[in-house]
Amino acid sequence: MNRKGFTLIELLAVIVIMAIVLVIAIPNSIAAYKKSRLKAEETFVKRISQMIDSYVTLNSDEILFSNYTSDNGEIEFIKPGQEKTVSVGINRNITINNLIEENLISNSDYINPNNKDKACNINANIEIYRDSDFVYCHKIKAYSLDCITIDYIDEYLDGNANSYIVNTCVWE
Repeated sequence: MNRKGFTLIELLAVIVIMAIVLVIAIPNSIAAYKKSRLKAEETFVKRISQMIDSYVTLNSDEILFSNYTSDNGEIEFIKPGQEKTVSVGINRNITINNLIEENLISNSDYINPNNKDKACNINANIEIYRDSDFVYCHKIKAYSLDCITIDYIDEYLDGNANSYIVNTCVWE
């Protein structure tokens, strides 16, 4: 007798094998997808940090720091072309908009690839300062960018949105 088709046992065996493969493959695929999204967001944050470094490099000759006084937390600087020393606070605050105005980053580049639903804040505050070793540093709080995802905050900032997402002088 010539049989055409499969028996019920053969079909069940194939279904069980496929189920086992799916049970192994799906969690791995989901984990790889989440990891790639976090990596894309990490790259976004690093790119912003590089743009801030470029801004500091391009504008470091605008303000020449000549004297640091640690007792009052202020620095003195001399602007090029001026002979007068002016005393100001050690921090200099800029925004992402300053980076856009300097053409270091464009509006289209300033989109978090992991959170395209929410536009990033171009008025996010960036603190640029010099530490006690006269090294330029900069910091950005995670909540100020307004487009960093909860997954990224949980993974890299231990769930604290008030943490600095970029802090180039972490040894403080």
